[in-house]
Amino acid sequence: MKKLEYGIICQAGDEKQLVKNINSFLEKKYGYRKMYKTNNKSMLEARLPFVYSHFYNQFLKQGVRWYFELYPNADLEEKRKFSEHPEAGWLIWVNKMSYSTEDEKAENDRFFIELLSATGFEIKLLHEYKEGEERL
Repeated sequence: MKKLEYGIICQAGDEKQLVKNINSFLEKKYGYRKMYKTNNKSMLEARLPFVYSHFYNQFLKQGVRWYFELYPNADLEEKRKFSEHPEAGWLIWVNKMSYSTEDEKAENDRFFIELLSATGFEIKLLHEYKEGEERL
């Protein structure tokens, strides 16, 4: 299981294009539904001390399981999660949840490489979580 956080080099206002690019990739390449736009109060409170109006997520529950979230680097109060990377307007948090074989691991890795590429923007790895490390 591997958890990573990437910065998407874009402006905060690029949200619609970013969401469109990712949703198009999910549908055309994998036949998945679009990302969920989450504005559930308890889900948003789980991201405190950062205050967001919403974020996006998608997951695969069976087989090679994975989960990711897309949210802005700067919250509603202009606090930046990665203040040392102001060029990253948006962030993708990736959880490569489970796989049983090397082939499944390769499938999982390939999916996320394709996903990051599909954003249409430059991507920068900002944090790789160690085993058991709490999410920033």
